[in-house]
Amino acid sequence: MQTVFKIFSLTIIMIFCLFKIGHAVELTPFSVRNLSPAALVHGLAIAESANVLSPGEKMGQLSFDLVNNATSDQNSKETIILDGETYIGTLSIRYGVSERIQIGLDLPYIHHSAGFLDHFIADWHDFFGLPNGDRNRFPDNQLNYSYEDANEGLNINSDESGFGDLRASLVYQLFSGTKTSYAIRFSIKAPTGHAEKFTGSEAWDTSLALMTQYEDSLSSGNYSVWAGIAGNYLGNGEFLADRVNNLVANGWLGGGWSPYHWLGLKIQLDSHSSLYDSKLKELGDPALIMTLGASFALSEKTILDLAFSEDLNVEVSPDIAFHLSLKHTF
Repeated sequence: MQTVFKIFSLTIIMIFCLFKIGHAVELTPFSVRNLSPAALVHGLAIAESANVLSPGEKMGQLSFDLVNNATSDQNSKETIILDGETYIGTLSIRYGVSERIQIGLDLPYIHHSAGFLDHFIADWHDFFGLPNGDRNRFPDNQLNYSYEDANEGLNINSDESGFGDLRASLVYQLFSGTKTSYAIRFSIKAPTGHAEKFTGSEAWDTSLALMTQYEDSLSSGNYSVWAGIAGNYLGNGEFLADRVNNLVANGWLGGGWSPYHWLGLKIQLDSHSSLYDSKLKELGDPALIMTLGASFALSEKTILDLAFSEDLNVEVSPDIAFHLSLKHTF
């Protein structure tokens, strides 16, 4: 654990050294979602900027999410245990086709593990007075993702890794003014992951999102607010297929303030309707997630995001998630 904090401290020191370069930060949404094992296999729309790239412009983004889960529930027909850690690395590519059209691809790599953060997160929750869920009922650092009902069962209790579901997207810019932008995004998720590894649903999913963003300046810096709402179709694959809700809505609302040209402080709320027809809260309730963090301008075209997420509707999304992304525009 000491090694982890040393690496984190060194990263922060390096970031502050780079601040002297003096580049301007871009205030855009966090590309986060519900990464519970039962949710990450589906292709819900993800928050993204309502501004498209210029024709011929390219953007590459590497993101890493560390997710810790600790919850369990049962009723007369169903039992679920989600105890473990999941690490997701995602490569995202965007390309500006024309003044109004942008295309993109996202490919995640997912690793489920027993992890190492259970004790740290319990202390984190105690310090901030946050609920610990079922964390005290489980041994530290074990992996047990399982679900069972009368018709099917899913379970992993040893490390599993693999590529997740590939996503392709097309964004059309409806309007782009000096302060306000609107865009629609259509995305499709291909079944390249595997249900038995909890890396995909083995179904085709689609989503259609309307996104908006407003930017302006203050006497003490710049600010931006953004929002989006989406409708999603989730196919019946091999992951709890009998219980999947085919039509799901989700949305996001966030904002950021840049007190210095190299720094942006951001907050974002993400939510979605229930993903499954289930009486278990982990599956059958809507999610509400709050993400807090910051963006740092490392160069003229390179932005680093650091953030963490908390489950405001406890047990529906991960207990806590840490998000890091590095974005560069070419």
